[in-house]
Amino acid sequence: MDLATIIGYVLAWGCLAYAAFHASHGEIGAYIKPAEVMLVGGCALGAAFMSMPLHSILGALGSAKKMLFSKETHVEHLIKEMVQYAETARRDGVLALEAVAREAPDPFLRRGLQLTIDGTDPEIIERIMRIEIEAMLERHKHGKHFFGMLAKFGPGCGLIACLTAQVAMFKNLGGDAKVIGAALAVALVGTLYGALLQNLVAGPVAEKLGLKSQEEAFVKEIILQGVLSIQAGNNPRVVEMQLLSFLSAKQQVTMAKAA
Repeated sequence: MDLATIIGYVLAWGCLAYAAFHASHGEIGAYIKPAEVMLVGGCALGAAFMSMPLHSILGALGSAKKMLFSKETHVEHLIKEMVQYAETARRDGVLALEAVAREAPDPFLRRGLQLTIDGTDPEIIERIMRIEIEAMLERHKHGKHFFGMLAKFGPGCGLIACLTAQVAMFKNLGGDAKVIGAALAVALVGTLYGALLQNLVAGPVAEKLGLKSQEEAFVKEIILQGVLSIQAGNNPRVVEMQLLSFLSAKQQVTMAKAA
Protein backbone atom coordinates (compact mmCIF):
# COMPACT_ATOMS: atom_id res chain seq x y z
CA MET A 1 0.00 0.00 0.00
CA ASP A 2 1.05 3.58 -0.60
CA LEU A 3 3.26 4.74 2.29
CA ALA A 4 1.41 8.04 2.69
CA THR A 5 -1.85 6.10 3.13
CA ILE A 6 -0.33 3.99 5.90
CA ILE A 7 1.17 7.02 7.66
CA GLY A 8 -2.10 8.92 7.36
CA TYR A 9 -4.24 6.14 8.83
CA VAL A 10 -1.78 5.40 11.65
CA LEU A 11 -1.55 9.11 12.53
CA ALA A 12 -5.30 9.79 12.37
CA TRP A 13 -6.45 6.67 14.21
CA GLY A 14 -3.58 6.89 16.69
CA CYS A 15 -4.55 10.44 17.65
CA LEU A 16 -8.19 9.41 17.88
CA ALA A 17 -7.38 6.45 20.16
CA TYR A 18 -5.18 8.67 22.36
CA ALA A 19 -7.90 11.31 22.71
CA ALA A 20 -10.61 8.72 23.39
CA PHE A 21 -8.46 7.00 26.03
CA HIS A 22 -7.87 10.22 27.96
CA ALA A 23 -11.41 11.53 27.52
CA SER A 24 -12.84 8.31 28.97
CA HIS A 25 -10.12 7.99 31.65
CA GLY A 26 -8.98 4.70 30.20
CA GLU A 27 -12.45 3.23 29.61
CA ILE A 28 -12.07 3.17 25.84
CA GLY A 29 -14.63 0.37 25.63
CA ALA A 30 -17.30 3.06 25.91
CA TYR A 31 -16.56 3.94 22.28
CA ILE A 32 -16.86 0.37 21.02
CA LYS A 33 -20.48 -0.49 20.20
CA PRO A 34 -20.76 -3.42 17.73
CA ALA A 35 -24.47 -2.82 17.14
CA GLU A 36 -23.80 0.78 16.15
CA VAL A 37 -20.95 -0.29 13.88
CA MET A 38 -23.30 -2.68 12.08
CA LEU A 39 -26.07 -0.08 11.90
CA VAL A 40 -23.93 2.75 10.52
CA GLY A 41 -21.67 0.62 8.34
CA GLY A 42 -24.47 -1.59 7.06
CA CYS A 43 -26.78 1.30 6.25
CA ALA A 44 -24.02 3.22 4.47
CA LEU A 45 -23.00 0.15 2.45
CA GLY A 46 -26.62 -0.57 1.59
CA ALA A 47 -27.19 2.98 0.43
CA ALA A 48 -24.01 2.88 -1.66
CA PHE A 49 -25.11 -0.42 -3.23
CA MET A 50 -28.50 1.06 -4.05
CA SER A 51 -26.85 3.99 -5.81
CA MET A 52 -24.81 1.87 -8.24
CA PRO A 53 -25.36 -1.22 -10.42
CA LEU A 54 -23.70 -4.42 -9.19
CA HIS A 55 -21.19 -4.69 -12.05
CA SER A 56 -19.99 -1.15 -11.33
CA ILE A 57 -19.55 -1.97 -7.63
CA LEU A 58 -17.51 -5.11 -8.39
CA GLY A 59 -15.39 -3.16 -10.87
CA ALA A 60 -14.98 -0.32 -8.38
CA LEU A 61 -13.72 -2.65 -5.65
CA GLY A 62 -11.27 -4.26 -8.09
CA SER A 63 -9.89 -0.96 -9.35
CA ALA A 64 -9.68 0.42 -5.81
CA LYS A 65 -7.60 -2.56 -4.69
CA LYS A 66 -5.36 -2.27 -7.73
CA MET A 67 -4.80 1.47 -7.31
CA LEU A 68 -4.23 1.44 -3.55
CA PHE A 69 -1.70 -1.39 -3.73
CA SER A 70 -0.05 -0.52 -7.06
CA LYS A 71 3.59 0.47 -7.26
CA GLU A 72 4.42 4.09 -8.01
CA THR A 73 5.72 4.76 -11.52
CA HIS A 74 8.97 6.76 -11.58
CA VAL A 75 8.40 9.28 -14.34
CA GLU A 76 12.10 10.12 -14.65
CA HIS A 77 12.96 6.46 -15.30
CA LEU A 78 10.12 6.21 -17.82
CA ILE A 79 11.42 9.21 -19.76
CA LYS A 80 14.92 7.69 -19.89
CA GLU A 81 13.42 4.47 -21.28
CA MET A 82 11.48 6.36 -23.96
CA VAL A 83 14.65 8.21 -24.99
CA GLN A 84 16.47 4.86 -25.26
CA TYR A 85 13.69 3.54 -27.49
CA ALA A 86 14.03 6.66 -29.66
CA GLU A 87 17.78 6.10 -29.94
CA THR A 88 17.26 2.48 -30.96
CA ALA A 89 14.64 3.43 -33.57
CA ARG A 90 16.85 6.23 -34.92
CA ARG A 91 19.94 4.02 -35.13
CA ASP A 92 18.55 0.64 -36.19
CA GLY A 93 15.08 1.46 -37.50
CA VAL A 94 11.65 1.11 -35.96
CA LEU A 95 11.61 -2.66 -36.51
CA ALA A 96 14.46 -2.96 -33.98
CA LEU A 97 11.93 -2.07 -31.27
CA GLU A 98 10.05 -5.35 -31.76
CA ALA A 99 12.05 -7.17 -29.07
CA VAL A 100 11.68 -4.19 -26.72
CA ALA A 101 7.94 -4.08 -27.33
CA ARG A 102 7.57 -7.67 -26.17
CA GLU A 103 9.57 -7.07 -22.97
CA ALA A 104 8.16 -3.68 -21.94
CA PRO A 105 6.47 -4.02 -18.51
CA ASP A 106 3.64 -1.59 -19.25
CA PRO A 107 0.89 -3.03 -21.54
CA PHE A 108 0.01 0.49 -22.69
CA LEU A 109 3.61 1.07 -23.76
CA ARG A 110 3.80 -2.33 -25.47
CA ARG A 111 0.67 -1.56 -27.45
CA GLY A 112 1.95 1.83 -28.53
CA LEU A 113 5.31 0.47 -29.64
CA GLN A 114 3.66 -2.40 -31.51
CA LEU A 115 1.40 0.00 -33.38
CA THR A 116 4.48 2.03 -34.31
CA ILE A 117 6.34 -1.08 -35.50
CA ASP A 118 3.33 -2.06 -37.62
CA GLY A 119 3.55 1.29 -39.41
CA THR A 120 0.16 2.50 -38.18
CA ASP A 121 -0.80 6.06 -39.08
CA PRO A 122 0.06 8.44 -36.20
CA GLU A 123 -3.50 9.78 -36.03
CA ILE A 124 -4.83 6.25 -35.58
CA ILE A 125 -2.19 5.50 -32.92
CA GLU A 126 -3.17 8.60 -30.99
CA ARG A 127 -6.89 7.83 -31.33
CA ILE A 128 -6.48 4.24 -30.08
CA MET A 129 -4.29 5.21 -27.14
CA ARG A 130 -6.48 8.15 -26.13
CA ILE A 131 -9.54 5.91 -26.15
CA GLU A 132 -7.72 3.61 -23.73
CA ILE A 133 -6.83 6.53 -21.43
CA GLU A 134 -10.40 7.82 -21.43
CA ALA A 135 -11.80 4.34 -20.78
CA MET A 136 -9.38 3.89 -17.87
CA LEU A 137 -10.45 7.20 -16.33
CA GLU A 138 -14.11 6.22 -16.69
CA ARG A 139 -13.49 2.90 -14.90
CA HIS A 140 -11.62 4.67 -12.13
CA LYS A 141 -14.56 7.05 -11.64
CA HIS A 142 -16.63 4.09 -10.44
CA GLY A 143 -14.10 3.30 -7.72
CA LYS A 144 -14.02 6.88 -6.51
CA HIS A 145 -17.81 7.13 -6.76
CA PHE A 146 -18.36 4.04 -4.58
CA PHE A 147 -16.21 5.30 -1.73
CA GLY A 148 -17.56 8.81 -2.27
CA MET A 149 -21.06 7.42 -1.71
CA LEU A 150 -19.93 5.75 1.52
CA ALA A 151 -18.53 9.08 2.68
CA LYS A 152 -21.68 10.91 1.59
CA PHE A 153 -24.10 8.56 3.37
CA GLY A 154 -21.91 8.00 6.46
CA PRO A 155 -23.01 11.05 8.50
CA GLY A 156 -26.66 10.49 7.63
CA CYS A 157 -26.45 6.87 8.74
CA GLY A 158 -24.79 8.09 11.94
CA LEU A 159 -27.79 10.33 12.49
CA ILE A 160 -30.09 7.34 11.94
CA ALA A 161 -28.16 5.44 14.63
CA CYS A 162 -28.41 8.44 16.94
CA LEU A 163 -32.17 8.75 16.47
CA THR A 164 -32.64 5.01 16.96
CA ALA A 165 -30.85 5.17 20.30
CA GLN A 166 -32.75 8.31 21.30
CA VAL A 167 -36.07 6.52 20.81
CA ALA A 168 -34.88 3.92 23.33
CA MET A 169 -33.74 6.71 25.64
CA PHE A 170 -37.08 8.56 25.56
CA LYS A 171 -38.88 5.30 26.16
CA ASN A 172 -37.06 5.00 29.50
CA LEU A 173 -37.25 8.61 30.66
CA GLY A 174 -39.13 7.55 33.78
CA GLY A 175 -36.67 4.77 34.57
CA ASP A 176 -33.14 4.49 35.88
CA ALA A 177 -30.86 7.42 35.07
CA LYS A 178 -28.08 4.97 34.19
CA VAL A 179 -30.24 3.43 31.44
CA ILE A 180 -30.95 6.89 30.03
CA GLY A 181 -27.27 7.81 30.17
CA ALA A 182 -26.26 4.57 28.44
CA ALA A 183 -28.80 5.14 25.66
CA LEU A 184 -27.58 8.72 25.17
CA ALA A 185 -23.98 7.48 24.98
CA VAL A 186 -24.98 4.98 22.30
CA ALA A 187 -26.72 7.75 20.36
CA LEU A 188 -23.61 9.92 20.41
CA VAL A 189 -21.36 6.99 19.44
CA GLY A 190 -23.57 6.35 16.41
CA THR A 191 -23.07 9.96 15.30
CA LEU A 192 -19.34 9.57 15.89
CA TYR A 193 -19.18 6.46 13.71
CA GLY A 194 -20.90 8.30 10.86
CA ALA A 195 -18.37 11.14 11.05
CA LEU A 196 -15.47 8.65 11.20
CA LEU A 197 -16.76 6.77 8.16
CA GLN A 198 -16.85 9.99 6.18
CA ASN A 199 -13.61 11.60 7.32
CA LEU A 200 -11.25 8.79 8.30
CA VAL A 201 -12.36 5.81 6.18
CA ALA A 202 -14.22 6.30 2.90
CA GLY A 203 -13.52 9.99 2.24
CA PRO A 204 -9.71 9.72 2.17
CA VAL A 205 -9.89 6.57 0.01
CA ALA A 206 -12.10 8.35 -2.54
CA GLU A 207 -9.70 11.30 -2.71
CA LYS A 208 -6.68 8.99 -2.99
CA LEU A 209 -8.29 7.04 -5.83
CA GLY A 210 -9.06 10.25 -7.71
CA LEU A 211 -5.48 11.44 -7.40
CA LYS A 212 -4.03 8.04 -8.32
CA SER A 213 -6.23 7.96 -11.41
CA GLN A 214 -4.94 11.35 -12.56
CA GLU A 215 -1.36 10.25 -11.92
CA GLU A 216 -1.85 7.12 -14.02
CA ALA A 217 -3.38 9.17 -16.83
CA PHE A 218 -0.40 11.55 -16.60
CA VAL A 219 2.04 8.64 -17.03
CA LYS A 220 0.08 7.31 -20.00
CA GLU A 221 0.13 10.76 -21.60
CA ILE A 222 3.94 10.76 -21.35
CA ILE A 223 4.03 7.34 -23.02
CA LEU A 224 1.63 8.50 -25.73
CA GLN A 225 3.70 11.58 -26.59
CA GLY A 226 6.88 9.51 -26.54
CA VAL A 227 5.44 6.91 -28.91
CA LEU A 228 4.17 9.58 -31.32
CA SER A 229 7.56 11.28 -31.28
CA ILE A 230 9.35 8.00 -31.97
CA GLN A 231 6.89 7.21 -34.77
CA ALA A 232 7.63 10.61 -36.31
CA GLY A 233 11.35 9.72 -36.36
CA ASN A 234 12.37 12.65 -34.16
CA ASN A 235 15.90 13.00 -32.88
CA PRO A 236 16.30 11.36 -29.44
CA ARG A 237 17.34 14.73 -28.06
CA VAL A 238 14.09 16.24 -29.28
CA VAL A 239 12.15 13.34 -27.74
CA GLU A 240 13.91 13.93 -24.43
CA MET A 241 13.25 17.68 -24.44
CA GLN A 242 9.59 17.10 -25.29
CA LEU A 243 9.07 14.59 -22.47
CA LEU A 244 11.02 16.68 -19.96
CA SER A 245 8.36 19.34 -20.44
CA PHE A 246 6.06 17.14 -18.33
CA LEU A 247 8.37 17.56 -15.32
CA SER A 248 8.81 20.47 -12.94
CA ALA A 249 11.89 22.69 -13.24
CA LYS A 250 13.38 21.04 -10.15
CA GLN A 251 12.91 17.55 -11.58
CA GLN A 252 14.48 18.62 -14.88
CA VAL A 253 17.55 19.99 -13.06
CA THR A 254 17.85 16.78 -11.04
CA MET A 255 17.72 14.64 -14.19
CA ALA A 256 20.30 16.86 -15.90
CA LYS A 257 22.70 16.48 -12.95
CA ALA A 258 22.17 12.72 -12.91
CA ALA A 259 22.95 12.54 -16.61
